[in-house]
Amino acid sequence: MSMHALRRKISGEIFDYQVLIDNLEGVKYPRAKIGRLLKSGEIVRIKKGLYIFGEIWRKNEVSLEVAANLIYGPSCISFEYALFRYGMIADRAVAVTSLTIGRAKRFDTPIGIFEYSAIHKRKFGIGIEYREFPKEGGFFIASKEKALADTVSKIRMPLSLKDFKFYLIEELRIDEDSLHSLDKKMLKEIHLAYQNPFTEKLLQL
Repeated sequence: MSMHALRRKISGEIFDYQVLIDNLEGVKYPRAKIGRLLKSGEIVRIKKGLYIFGEIWRKNEVSLEVAANLIYGPSCISFEYALFRYGMIADRAVAVTSLTIGRAKRFDTPIGIFEYSAIHKRKFGIGIEYREFPKEGGFFIASKEKALADTVSKIRMPLSLKDFKFYLIEELRIDEDSLHSLDKKMLKEIHLAYQNPFTEKLLQL
């Protein structure tokens, strides 16, 4: 099977081992074929069992959000990466940051760094939204309120309300207007589950 034929059969940019094997039907030695495709760079391994097409064979940009959900799960995009995506902070996160109910993990891949922070499953499902991504399926992402709550929950030092506001505006560089657009009802629901002093301060602000 030619690479052109394989590219026609697999419409998305991200695919797993089973999809690859299914679309190599008729190839006498599919594992050897996969090895050759990897060696030539026509496909690229993100992690064991998960692949993308090599750059010259891509039809669309690879969705880092979809990749993050597939690399390790169950997980959802959150923290600084989500805040940047919502336009709440100006600086792009170095890594794609996610929550997981599994163990904390980090993956260094050909398409970027993916970091996963562990959270209790009781807190995980609150404030998660699903976003459809054309041709790639979709991904789970924390709401603005949850992403900010997850970020401030990592603070490990006592802060007064004044110092906490300074931290948000000056250190995180949160757009102050975006704080006023947060859903207070959602923040309250998150705080009741998190029981964190800084989610309470978000409510106070």
